[in-house]
Amino acid sequence: EMVQQKVVVDMREFRSALPFMLHLRGLVVDPVTIPVGDYVLSRDICVERKAIPDLIQSLASGRLYQQAQNMCQHYANPCLLIEFDPGKSFALQNTYTIARREVEVGARDLMGKLSLLVLHFPKLRLIWSPSQSFTADMFLKLKEGRYQPDPVAAAKADAAGDGADGEPADGEDGAALRRAARTNTAALDVLRKLPGVTPRNLYGLARRAGSLAGVITLPFDEMESVMSKANAKLLFDFVNAAALQAAEVQALEGTSEPPPLAPDAPEGS
Repeated sequence: EMVQQKVVVDMREFRSALPFMLHLRGLVVDPVTIPVGDYVLSRDICVERKAIPDLIQSLASGRLYQQAQNMCQHYANPCLLIEFDPGKSFALQNTYTIARREVEVGARDLMGKLSLLVLHFPKLRLIWSPSQSFTADMFLKLKEGRYQPDPVAAAKADAAGDGADGEPADGEDGAALRRAARTNTAALDVLRKLPGVTPRNLYGLARRAGSLAGVITLPFDEMESVMSKANAKLLFDFVNAAALQAAEVQALEGTSEPPPLAPDAPEGS
């Protein structure tokens, strides 16, 4: 059965052309008033869209810090989309905006604030887009292999996974939020850099292994069940070569004894 590709869009975003472009690409656009983010692409991907003037104002007022904090709290893969005007240069600032004094912050100051934002929220990913058409194509790529978003869960995101009395929410929505909170982004970043690990097999391998330590002890046939044979061999050889080398070093350290002061010398001489 064909799964209908869907994206949850905040009602305020319909002032832009992006929802219409998503519709032209065959996505079902679900308009919902969502308190966290502007677009929810899957259960774990949320996107906050910023045009350049809005980005500058949000950085200056501190509003972007709060928005990033909310996304990181509720979603495993929060994204900040920085969208440029196709009629202007693909740069954070150009001579036209400086001459008209449309912005009051320097490019160096702007990059510094963006850098601090990313350092403070390591989970946050930046997407640079030259146009809304490019953004729509990027959204399609990001949705590949993902579960469809839940508009009810997206609308309740400001509840921080709590029920009416502050207790953890029950049901699928609460479980999704708890799964997002348990996701170890740093471990996934390490796993992503190992030989043979690709975006297609990353999450399947993480689910099968359970942890980085589990990857090391994973048998070859189980690796091959979630990735191609060539990639499984690359990963298996890498982790086992490292483990074998560590075991050899440990064995040498455990069995090494200091040499005698005088070979064959009688005791007490």
